[in-house]
Amino acid sequence: MIGAPQHHPSVETLTAFAAGTQRAGFDFVTAAHVNMCAQCQRHVAALEYVGGAGIAEGAAVEVDAHSLSHALNRLDIPPKAPQPAYSIEDILRKAKRRWVAPGIWVAKVETPHATEDRVYMLGAAPGAVTAKHTHEGPEFTHILSGALQDDGVIYRAGDFSERGSDHMHRPSAYGDEPCICLFATNGPLKAQDFISRLAFMVAGV
Repeated sequence: MIGAPQHHPSVETLTAFAAGTQRAGFDFVTAAHVNMCAQCQRHVAALEYVGGAGIAEGAAVEVDAHSLSHALNRLDIPPKAPQPAYSIEDILRKAKRRWVAPGIWVAKVETPHATEDRVYMLGAAPGAVTAKHTHEGPEFTHILSGALQDDGVIYRAGDFSERGSDHMHRPSAYGDEPCICLFATNGPLKAQDFISRLAFMVAGV
């Protein structure tokens, strides 16, 4: 049984998520955490309420005299065909795994995001160590199953980690079961040794 998450997105990240201003790839990883974290759901609801109250109390804006008629006329336009709604689970299920090192695989996640960003799932066998790296920008990680050790901190299923561009690390799977996580980065990862560069070339991250 998975316990309540112990590591969560920052207030700044949740605020951007609630406001809809977060980069799409990072928004996807944040959503994966919020969807299973009751604490963050409450925080997001509170942030959305505060934002809505701010809009309601804002100064009135003058609009074009014909705005109402234009809006009413549009009601007669046939609605667009509904787009299929894919859940996070559906998207992750379709991701194709690629083995990049013994006990380690990655799978590109096909979801809208900026072309310079990367959104991937990563799987690591018990005890497997990932490549040592830094980042061009932030890195968001959500643990889907198992546990990940990073700089002495254990992140278990449901936990969320944020790293900045100046952070160098080499996470490893922790415990007796494989670790699967979802991550987004701003730009490619920056390998810190030859083996890591080979792994990233194969993975395309």
